[in-house]
Formats: sequence, C-alpha cells, structure tokens
Amino acid sequence: MKKSNLILVSFVISLSFLLNSCGAIVKGTALKRFTVENKVIPADFGKKDEVLLCVLKGRDSRDKYMKKHISKYYKGQYEFVLQSDLSDAKYDDLSTYKYVFDYNALSSQGNYYNNASGSFENRTIPSSRYYIYDREANQYYLSNLTSGFFSKLIQAYVIKLEKVRLSNQ
Repeated sequence: MKKSNLILVSFVISLSFLLNSCGAIVKGTALKRFTVENKVIPADFGKKDEVLLCVLKGRDSRDKYMKKHISKYYKGQYEFVLQSDLSDAKYDDLSTYKYVFDYNALSSQGNYYNNASGSFENRTIPSSRYYIYDREANQYYLSNLTSGFFSKLIQAYVIKLEKVRLSNQ
C-alpha cells in the first residue's frame, strides 16, 4: 500500500473514531443531566394518559432521528406533528395533549485555525437545544445541554422521558 493511501486510511479511521466517541460523550452527559431534578423533565410527566406531541420540522435528518428514537425508546402515546398543527382544534384538549417535545436551533461563532490556509477563519457552528413544553402550565423544560450531535440529544432525552413516564405509572 502506498504511503499516501495509508495516511488517508489512517485519517478516515481516526476521524470516524473521533466523531463516534464525541457522540458517545454527548449522549452520556445528556443522560446524566436530563433529569427532573435539573428541571429538564416535568415531575408529573406520564402520570396521566397523555399524548406526547413530537414536533417535526420538515428537515429530513432531524425528523428521521426524532421518529427513530421516539418509536424505539418511548412506549407511551405520541404523535408526530408539524409546528403549525399545534393550533388545530384536534389538539385543544390540553389535558390529553399537554406536552410538546421540540427543539431550538442555535449556533455559535468562533475563530478557528485553518491548517491548509495558515490563517484563522470565522465559522458558525450549528447546535440544538431540545425541550419539553407544558402547554397546560405554559412552562418550558429546557435541556441544560446543547450540541451539534442532535441525534444523541434526542436519544438521551427520549430514554430519560420514558424512564420518568414509567416511574410515574
């Protein structure tokens, strides 16, 4: 194998490991932080027979992971809705459709060194903050962690929601 091919293969393997391990760190941190005590999940979540409204944004990757993690980890009742659907008369019953699972898209800017050009560049880094909105109490339960690894945030949040839901049965 040529030296340049070996370097390329090593780079790809290292990058893959780095991205996977960063995602694992985000998920592990989220599982620790997404708690009732940290006011990320409502204490009474799942005490009643409620339907969790999971907001889809029409963005393929985010919607794909929302559907994947909700269907895999959440065993309560849920519906996937668009933001505009929340104003439909169907969802007027706040005791049934009390909670909404959604996110805010965020970004941060910073200067990063570009090795190729040998100069600093200003870049925008996208991230997300997921939350539960209690429509009845008009209260937000914002996650205390933001990240660009939105799939891991969704997964951790849903795992913790299911745990709280089961403990309140």
